[in-house]
Amino acid sequence: MIITSCPYRVSFFGGGTDFKGWYSEYKSNIISCSIDAFCYVTIRKLLPFYGNKYRISWSKIEEVNNIEDIKHPAIKGALNYLNIKSGLEIHTDGDLPARSGLGSSSSFSAALLLALYGLKGKKISLNQLTKETINFEQEILKENVGVQDQIQTCNGGFNLLSINKKGVHRILRLDINSPLVKSISNNMILLFTGNSRNSSEIQKKNLKLNEELRFKSLKEISKISKKVTEKIISEEIRFDEFSSYLEESWEQKVNLFPDSEDKYRILEIYKEAIDSGAKSGKLLGAGGGGFFLFFVENKLRRKFLERMNKYTIVKHQVTESPCKIIFNAKLD
Repeated sequence: MIITSCPYRVSFFGGGTDFKGWYSEYKSNIISCSIDAFCYVTIRKLLPFYGNKYRISWSKIEEVNNIEDIKHPAIKGALNYLNIKSGLEIHTDGDLPARSGLGSSSSFSAALLLALYGLKGKKISLNQLTKETINFEQEILKENVGVQDQIQTCNGGFNLLSINKKGVHRILRLDINSPLVKSISNNMILLFTGNSRNSSEIQKKNLKLNEELRFKSLKEISKISKKVTEKIISEEIRFDEFSSYLEESWEQKVNLFPDSEDKYRILEIYKEAIDSGAKSGKLLGAGGGGFFLFFVENKLRRKFLERMNKYTIVKHQVTESPCKIIFNAKLD
């Protein structure tokens, strides 16, 4: 049996600029972190007397004899991708809901690939796992996704990520005990809108927006992310200013949401949260629903929780934990 864990991520700045169509022209800067909430994948050999060759447990339970009959697209794709033919039981769990803006799809893909490589007896570095996860999601699953989620969830920590025009990424990791990161971690809370969504489908809808408006908003998002990155590197930024830039970036991100009932509901939640004491915030992921990130100072936390009690609110901290094998028993 092999069990892997992979952290979810929170992206602060630069979302949307991690797609090849953008960074190949303008490069990209992303600021994000991993949080202490994880996706888990458990794999063990399934012996013949169980009656089926594959038993897949996720939100459904699948018992099939052929890989092509598996309905879970990532599991089906990964087994074919790594040419694994032996009978298996695969079980998935998550500390937070999937399809909610926390990079859960990439977290699952990375945890699954790492477990399957472990099954094959192959060690894989975090750098190689990152590349494999990007390739798997973009080329095998044909998802319309960028690259920041795979990089962040695989590596963990609080990172300044840069991507050059050739798609080569570099990570500058910050000390999670630094005053800035500690303030971010201590004031950060997550609010669930109640809606899950498919980020790949949301991105396809976003591409149909007015091209001039979309370019202008991404350009501003890119400029803000670069500015904050430079200020962090030169140690010229404190938490209050970081929060102000988050608010500025959010105003640009809203322009990327197609007009819909979901958009106006999201804007209502944001206004309600600010009126309840949040310092700043943003919807995580591509849009449409999922989790909000809000910064709420300790002195206003109780007021905020009381006024926003109709929503599910959770508190998580920044973690340095990368995607890793947490249990590995001999399978033979």
